[in-house]
Amino acid sequence: MKELLRKVRKLDIKIRRMVESTFAGEYRSAFRGQGLEFDEVRAYQYGDDIRSIDWNVTARSDTVYVKLFREEREQEVFVIFDISGSLDFGIQGQHKKDIGTEIAAIFAYSALKNNDRLGLMLSTDRVEKYYKPMKGNRHVMTLMQNLLEYQAENKGTQLRQALELFRRTHKKRCILIVISDFMDEGYTESIEKLSRQHEVIMIRLFHPLELKAISGGILPVQDQESGMIRWVGTGSGAIQDKVKAYMANIHDRLTVLARRKHTWYLPVDVSKDYIPELEKFFKRIHASHSR
Repeated sequence: MKELLRKVRKLDIKIRRMVESTFAGEYRSAFRGQGLEFDEVRAYQYGDDIRSIDWNVTARSDTVYVKLFREEREQEVFVIFDISGSLDFGIQGQHKKDIGTEIAAIFAYSALKNNDRLGLMLSTDRVEKYYKPMKGNRHVMTLMQNLLEYQAENKGTQLRQALELFRRTHKKRCILIVISDFMDEGYTESIEKLSRQHEVIMIRLFHPLELKAISGGILPVQDQESGMIRWVGTGSGAIQDKVKAYMANIHDRLTVLARRKHTWYLPVDVSKDYIPELEKFFKRIHASHSR
């Protein structure tokens, strides 16, 4: 427990500093509140739109009044985080799951700073954990603790399960962040449907070592999701070509999805500093919304 608390505290300090110094403003600019809500009425002034006149109030007085509205800032942010076996790939400090946890934390603390509700779903080949959207520092700390300590019961991947559960249970528009390596099939249609109602952000985690087979020899390779061990000749050019083609196909598929309205795609190389790319990503979303 002491080790877990130390990890939570360390992550808390690191991410809060990044959000305060870099991401709070970018997040607010990129993800503005949706719609307007009534604020107050005031006396009509020259130049006011006559369509904003509040006839009920005006009828009860000798003065013409207009309605004033303000931007509805409060939003819901929801993170679907893939914690399947393939996310364990990487070297110390650069595992895909580690970087994914940090990115999830950046969105969490940015949502907290913006007074948005935050929800989380941990997914493998089924939904393992679900935390309903709530506000507040205590809620965010609980989510961070679970991100760090939760051990997946399954190793497989089936993103469609999580996406369809979210689609059935969330009707109000929100910002949906899907963090995964997307080494899966069958999720495309679900994302297409979700993008009609929500703003969908797909963050793909990858490590360049996944593209490079160790040259020469025959090695035992364990599938992180099925647990099966096979002996593979890693020097085979055919195997290297298949790996490259598979990874390229994931990238191409997500790129095509991102052409849909309200859908965004960010590939993250976990072996590098992802902060500049994430910052540019927020700015790109803001620029698109400002058009």
